[in-house]
Amino acid sequence: MNTFTLHNLQNTFTSVPNFFLDHYMPGANGEFVKVYLYLLRCLSGNTDNLSISFIADSLKYTETDVMRAFRYWEQEKLLSLSFQGDALTDIYFLTPEPRQEEKEKEKGVEIGAEIDIPAKPHYTAAQLNHFMELDDISQALYVTQRYLGRTLTSTETTSVLYFYDVLKFPTDLIEYLVEYCVSRDKKSMRYIETVALAWAKQGIHTVSDAKQISSFYNKNCFAVMKAFGLSNRNPADSELALIRKWTRNMGFSLDIVLEACKRTIQTIHQPSFEYADSILSRWHEKGVKHLTDIQKLDKQHKDSKDTKQEKPAHPHSTPNRFNNITPRSYLYDDLEKQLLGH
Repeated sequence: MNTFTLHNLQNTFTSVPNFFLDHYMPGANGEFVKVYLYLLRCLSGNTDNLSISFIADSLKYTETDVMRAFRYWEQEKLLSLSFQGDALTDIYFLTPEPRQEEKEKEKGVEIGAEIDIPAKPHYTAAQLNHFMELDDISQALYVTQRYLGRTLTSTETTSVLYFYDVLKFPTDLIEYLVEYCVSRDKKSMRYIETVALAWAKQGIHTVSDAKQISSFYNKNCFAVMKAFGLSNRNPADSELALIRKWTRNMGFSLDIVLEACKRTIQTIHQPSFEYADSILSRWHEKGVKHLTDIQKLDKQHKDSKDTKQEKPAHPHSTPNRFNNITPRSYLYDDLEKQLLGH
């Protein structure tokens, strides 16, 4: 049995960090939380003979469950794991820090929070002239025209002013907004306005905020929607929640999520987030971390299926009151003669 040594940044640590309770625990799987709390508890006792099997026995988990929790907290940058070959030798506690969204919230920006957005106003000629006198607005309109490759209509100009005046987007965010949409081959002002409203509802007011949200969508959401053949629309709130569950709570990499999407289409011949969730939940229970783990599960399933097919349909050992009767072989012609008295 391999043992590992537990290291802490402080001399004593018997309490749970507030940042863990406030920002990490709410979104984590309950099993992962128990493992992390148990490690904290171990710091106040004997840490010389800790092992994965010891923790598993203590929490009534499997060793795979414990290791999966370790990997999750390592991904969250709360633990650092050291190995010699395949053997875990050391676990280091890292100082919890607020996540990026919490840092933005402290600055008054709550990324991802849905807020009400005022409707687009009708600007008078005097108001339009006032905006046109502002250098940053003129720059934003010029950049927008260059990205779209056309002169803006009065309606499109009003939309840009709406981003600045009502949505309170700084001009660099407006320019990034247009660049972002054009990079996805979307040059319709209606589409650009839809994205702007989505960003505003999520509390996005800086380019860094937009890039943070966009990276999640580009890397995960759009890839999943494309795998399902739904690239012509954005994910619904319930679908977005499942994608976050798969990639954040369960910790699956995108290639595993896409494999579940592919198998969903192959099995039921239509996109279904619920069906994909059932696949990924089963893989999560089996401790899947890589595509090779899925291949192993497939092989185990196939071997089990082949074994069942090899079993005889009517085993000789099955009791049957007719089994003891010795079969007789008669020639039908002879039998007929006997019955006729010949």
